[in-house]
Amino acid sequence: MKNKPIIALCIGIISGAALASVIIWIWQTLNGNISMMGFFVTIIIAGGIFIFCQVQKQRAVQKATKANSFKLEKYQAYYKLFSSWMVLRNKGRLLSEYFADHNLKNVAIYGLGRLGLCLYEELKSSSINVKYAIDVDAAHFSYLDLKVVSPQDKLEAVDAIIVTPVFEYKKIVDELRVKTSCQIVNLEDVISSL
Repeated sequence: MKNKPIIALCIGIISGAALASVIIWIWQTLNGNISMMGFFVTIIIAGGIFIFCQVQKQRAVQKATKANSFKLEKYQAYYKLFSSWMVLRNKGRLLSEYFADHNLKNVAIYGLGRLGLCLYEELKSSSINVKYAIDVDAAHFSYLDLKVVSPQDKLEAVDAIIVTPVFEYKKIVDELRVKTSCQIVNLEDVISSL
């Protein structure tokens, strides 16, 4: 979590200031300069600040844990998918078989992360025509010998769009349905069907 050092620093500063205030108030009270009522008010304020800091710290830890849990789940899903794909490759099976069997000759790839780039490399040497790719960072892929468009751009007609960010598949399908009526295929389904 990026804010963790800042939160720890703030908690340390506030806790230190609260502790210093309590020590000063105790010293002043023992010397008779401050009434007992002032002493108790100071303790209550310092205790409130300490409890507030602890609650904020716990919330930050829970938020970070939840974010890390989501990332871990996502990476585990991608790892399993890659593993299944490599098992198919080791058996001599190619993903192009799926598209040929389903008469999907012209396709687009949604997402040019690691899965998308590997899929493109596999399909470009097959009879399946990868007409273009769709990626939110389209300009980043100018080095590819492939047209790459943004999800906001107009989408050319293809037989199917293959979605490689399988963890966000449902969200992506909802976005694509507004723009196209072609078949939308989840890469995970392609791999599991072979």
